[in-house]
Parts: sequence; C-alpha cells; structure tokens
Amino acid sequence: MNEYQLTRPWRNVVRLKAIQRASRHLTLERLAATSYRVRSASHPEHYYYVQIDPAMLTGVCSCLWAHYGGVNCKHVLAVLRAYYAACGELSFWADPKEARRQHRPIIVGTYLYATVRR
Repeated sequence: MNEYQLTRPWRNVVRLKAIQRASRHLTLERLAATSYRVRSASHPEHYYYVQIDPAMLTGVCSCLWAHYGGVNCKHVLAVLRAYYAACGELSFWADPKEARRQHRPIIVGTYLYATVRR
C-alpha cells in the first residue's frame, strides 16, 4: 500500500491548517541538531520534546497527540518551521496538488508537503 493511500485519515491531514496556525505561537529551544524542547501553549511550565527528520518533514513528539496516533502535531510543525527558517517561511499542505498551486519550491515529506516562501 502506498503511504498516501491510508485506510483512515491521519489526524494532521484532517485539520492541518488549524494545526499549522497553532504551531506559529509556540516557543521552542534547540537542544541538538534535530532535537528541540517546545513550551506547552496551555501549560507554560510544561515542555514537550521533539525529534525531527527534516528531510521527511516528520518528527516524534512527547505530547498526547503523538502518543495516540497523531502525525506531525503542532509541536513538530513549529520545530520544522524553526529548522527551515533560514530557507524561508514554510506552509504545510496535505495534498501535492495544493502545494503545487502555490508556485513555490516544495519540500516533499512522508505525510505532508511544505512550500517555501523566501
């Protein structure tokens, strides 16, 4: 089965734009090349730990969203934005056609696509 032919919709695909908006307001700290600590938006004294695979636009997070099957939670999207900040502003898309319509450079990931605005 192709990775994009899923039997059920992944949580990040259904509400991707809402998750993307929420990711813009998070505070994060880089711990290593691809490891970050992200402050919780609802409980500022709490942090989530994120490890990303930037080439595949995916990551692993310690939040409940990820624990219960969510792919690319808002914490992972925030970290991907920070990782690629030197290249420009990222916008995330669930469908390759939507990404191509933006007429911008595209990063192809495992479960989503990103366009880069320089």
